[in-house]
Amino acid sequence: MRFSYLRALRQVVLHPLHMQQLPIHIQVELTTYCNLQCKACMRSKYLDQSRHLSFAQFTNIVEQIRPVKISLSGGGEPFMNPEVFDMISLAKSLGASINTTTNCTLLNTETCERIVTSGLDLLKISIDGATAEAYLQSRGEDRFSEVLEGIQRLTEAKRRLGSSTPFLRFNYVIFSGNYHDMAATVDLAAACGIDAIYFQPLELIGIEERRAELVGDMSAEGVRREIERAIQAQQRSRVKSNLHVLRAAFPLYWKKYTLTPQNPESRRCILPWFSTYITLNGTVHPCCSSSQPETLMGNIFDASMETIWNGAKYQSFRQTIREGTRAYPICKNCVPETIVSILKSRIRPGFLR
Repeated sequence: MRFSYLRALRQVVLHPLHMQQLPIHIQVELTTYCNLQCKACMRSKYLDQSRHLSFAQFTNIVEQIRPVKISLSGGGEPFMNPEVFDMISLAKSLGASINTTTNCTLLNTETCERIVTSGLDLLKISIDGATAEAYLQSRGEDRFSEVLEGIQRLTEAKRRLGSSTPFLRFNYVIFSGNYHDMAATVDLAAACGIDAIYFQPLELIGIEERRAELVGDMSAEGVRREIERAIQAQQRSRVKSNLHVLRAAFPLYWKKYTLTPQNPESRRCILPWFSTYITLNGTVHPCCSSSQPETLMGNIFDASMETIWNGAKYQSFRQTIREGTRAYPICKNCVPETIVSILKSRIRPGFLR
């Protein structure tokens, strides 16, 4: 595993067009079924039909690639896939670190115990608010109490079974309906036994028509002020977060809210050298944000990952990044992760995505 990371780091630094190693990280979409309709989610706009990835298909993917890290998430609620625990078990048997995301509304006592005993390394809980009112603004329905009950069952299951895993992290998309709740959410995380919070800037590319609703009267000064309040709350607790990253690069992140293209030279994407996203249809894309038809690199059910990873389209995409340009509309507004942030996530698992 250590050598896989070192080889991946070498590829990220040297930026070759032809890769000697398959991606060490893959994100796999398990399902497009979901029991919620979140306002900031593109699922309702682009989904034609809900279905699940099968265990046989998942096996095909992971045995072909043999990644070091697997993220089970996409356009649905992973725990609606009846084979999710078989998939986690397979990933662990292959020595991979594995994480998934949940809205935490379906986690009864039995499911929580299975999560804890499954070997899952990181569970990301989408919450977007510290109050029922803020949650309603994001989710469109009042299920906040169910989320808190699910979190309590999870922490109780970990304590009862004497397990330190899974690492529990809140995922919090910052938008007009909840940015005043950031500090309160840090306090909530501490009270609930949550290990970390990932504060995620809003992604409007693909749902630009919702900007008025999702951004509203937000101002750069107002969001900066709430970030500072949240940092103060974090200093009172042991909860980790990416708040200092947001503060340091705030001008870049704010451009996502104003739909202002980034300077392509400000940061260059490194994902095409170590990571990929695979939908339940088998389509391969550079990342989960770029799952539109124009970013299609191939289909893993029709061709080998080796063929796709070193195919003409992936190599052309890497070339555009090397030249300092951003090939696709979704890329123009992106703030890519840096090598430093990736290394931090390796040292402190669960801190970043």
